[in-house]
Amino acid sequence: MRLPTTTFNLIVIASFVALGAVGWMHTRLATATDASVARSARYDVTWTGSAGRMEMLELRKLMSDFLASGSPEDAAQVNLYAQIVEGRLANWDSGLFREYIDYAPERRIEFDQARAEFGDAVTEFANLQDPAVQAKILKKLDLVAPVMDLIGADAQSHTVMVNSGIRDQLVHEQRLQKYLSFGLIGVGTVLLLVMMHQNRSLERARRAAREAAMGFSDLAHHDGLTGLPNRLAFTTAFDAAMDTEDGGPTMLAVFAIDLDGFKAVNDLLGHAAGDDLLVAVADRLRRMVSKSGLHNIVSRFGGDEFVVLLQGEAAVARHEAIAGEILEELGRPYVIQRSTVAIGATIGVSVLDRARDIASNPLLDADLALNNAKALGKGIVVTFEPSMRRDFERRGRLESDLKSALGNGDIFPFYQPQVDIETGQLVGFEALARWNHPELGWIAPNEFIPIAETSSQIVELGRCILTTACSQAMVFPGTLRVSVNLSVGQMLRDDVIGMVTDVLASTGFPAGRLTLEVTESLMMSEPELTARILKSLKGLGISIALDDFGTGYSALSYLRQFDWDELKIDKLFVDDLGNEPRSLSIIEAVVDLASQLGMRVVAEGVETTEQHAILRKSGCHIAQGYLFGRPQPIDEVHLTLLRSLAAGEPDPDRTVSI
Repeated sequence: MRLPTTTFNLIVIASFVALGAVGWMHTRLATATDASVARSARYDVTWTGSAGRMEMLELRKLMSDFLASGSPEDAAQVNLYAQIVEGRLANWDSGLFREYIDYAPERRIEFDQARAEFGDAVTEFANLQDPAVQAKILKKLDLVAPVMDLIGADAQSHTVMVNSGIRDQLVHEQRLQKYLSFGLIGVGTVLLLVMMHQNRSLERARRAAREAAMGFSDLAHHDGLTGLPNRLAFTTAFDAAMDTEDGGPTMLAVFAIDLDGFKAVNDLLGHAAGDDLLVAVADRLRRMVSKSGLHNIVSRFGGDEFVVLLQGEAAVARHEAIAGEILEELGRPYVIQRSTVAIGATIGVSVLDRARDIASNPLLDADLALNNAKALGKGIVVTFEPSMRRDFERRGRLESDLKSALGNGDIFPFYQPQVDIETGQLVGFEALARWNHPELGWIAPNEFIPIAETSSQIVELGRCILTTACSQAMVFPGTLRVSVNLSVGQMLRDDVIGMVTDVLASTGFPAGRLTLEVTESLMMSEPELTARILKSLKGLGISIALDDFGTGYSALSYLRQFDWDELKIDKLFVDDLGNEPRSLSIIEAVVDLASQLGMRVVAEGVETTEQHAILRKSGCHIAQGYLFGRPQPIDEVHLTLLRSLAAGEPDPDRTVSI
């Protein structure tokens, strides 16, 4: 039965009107659905809040472990997690989480108070050994932890509440779309196409929601710059690898990789170029590690620090070759922002059979090996050895005991005689620091002085030796001089002029009998500052000596940068006398030059009569070494002086024969 034309036309018109209505309503609903999905992703702050709660919980646990053990390793872990929590609080106060905090004014007040309390506590973590500091930190953590826990927990509740409303809105919008589609099926093919388009829109929305959820997980476990697994992801993989019950590979190797020269690129080309360089390094490492096995991963821990985990006997057996290949690959030039740059790398390696050495921690061992590699000159691969941990623990103990040793008088000067090379008469002593540890015995200067330098205790050490030497030398005959070393750390960190002036005033030691010795490395580090300080010290009447001349840098330009009183030839040249003609030629040239410049020349390390005779013939003025006496404590110095006086019966105002 045919419909009347008028009816058909009305149906056609009604269909087009319905189609237009469907199109308009569908557009509105699709836009609202996409907006709801975006809002769902926007308000998901659960992970960030949970991470802060877990990090604070871990910090309190580590603090408890440290209070129980008092070990430097636990102290280092406490300091590390304190920095992580401090960073987490800064992260909470930015982006979406900041919006969540600002959502409730009382939450903002509590957060600001907690962040301020923790900021006050962070300044104290460097002094964890102090019980008063420990009590203060625990008190601060007791104030901050509940607030972080509450805010983190509320973040989940807030997210659930907001997303619940969004989901209800999505359900409502989807229901309208389905009703509209089913009601207009009879309109025909055009409306069917509209429904298909609607379904495709819904699929896009669902895919966007799934991708958003996957994105959150990916961000939590990967470095935002390089795309490599981050510290959290590496820790998860590492813990799984260390699990002896999972039946996986038993052999592990960990590479701790530090880039050499990255800071120079950053400073020269800017941070954007530095980021591009890190991405290029990550790509090379990813490619190389993936070739060595499916279970192996490379992670970026931050900055220019990367860590590689190798699993399985095949990969671990080649760990030395793989490390060498990584060094070679990372050392190839990079093209960064149209500039060619070259960097290097240093690698610390730790190998573990987890079935046998489960008590070891290869991640920490690799880091110790890396520190040893950098100390040896960088650009190399060093494999962990148990002695490294013993050295690390010994160094930590010496560093912690150094301050009390200075206070207890366990560090004091020994004195080595200096004699006139022509007459053999005693002209003075060099004061050399010595440490007699109550439990470990004598500690060599080349072991504890670098520790004092790096731990900022070199200033107090230098003051202690200078004060003791000047005080004890007050009983020496009036013409004897005393030489004391000044380190780079003292010159750069302390008011040296004020310190020396105070010591001379408190001890009464004459400035004219004091010689201060500095090395060429000090002249290299801060030439203008050093020259200005030395000029002021010389103005007090003190003599200034350039120590260890002939080693390291040995630039003759240093001889004209300052009016030196004394030049000390290093023991290395003296050792070769009689065997190496060039050493004698160098010494004669230095003596001739120094004499023309009005300097005294002191030869160190004189141990044989042959060396003594050669040096005397070359024109050296003063000799010092085992031939004339080893470094000795003050009591033995007094005996030496008494024997010299008894043998020669000289006038107290004249030099003393030895």
